Amino acid sequence: MKRVAAAFSIAAILALFLASANLLAAEEGGIEVQEVKVAVVEQNLLVLLIVGDRFVPIHVDATVAGSIYSVLSNSPTTRPLSHDLMRLILLELGAKVTRAVITLKEKTYHADLTIMIGDRAWIFDSRSSDAIALALLFKAPIIIAKGTWDSSSQAWETPKADTL
Repeated sequence: MKRVAAAFSIAAILALFLASANLLAAEEGGIEVQEVKVAVVEQNLLVLLIVGDRFVPIHVDATVAGSIYSVLSNSPTTRPLSHDLMRLILLELGAKVTRAVITLKEKTYHADLTIMIGDRAWIFDSRSSDAIALALLFKAPIIIAKGTWDSSSQAWETPKADTL
């Protein structure tokens, strides 16, 4: 009974959040990421979004890097991290992440995170790192907007980095 009450409480909170969410149209078209890696470059944590011999580097904080690395290495943490908790809540409510679209706006990466609830798609503005973590947890595609790819992708070279 407590579980049902908790699920209803979470559903009510999520419904209020969804009702007030600004639904943004995700940019159509783009490049689908083939591989994601976490790297340490000169003491900075990066997520590398890789397509072929090019990649887009995105700076992330340690918590998000750990969450993404946990998914990539298939080594769950002993306690759920924030992204794990969000995944559990969404699954309990019958929702799922279906894609993340990464864009660059004024030198900052953003994401449109698409969540399906029933037959309705909701698009939320998100930090790119959070969207990447959730997309990986749901095995959803990560798309880099064409303009962002054209302006931000770099040729792959042997990095002066340790990848995790």
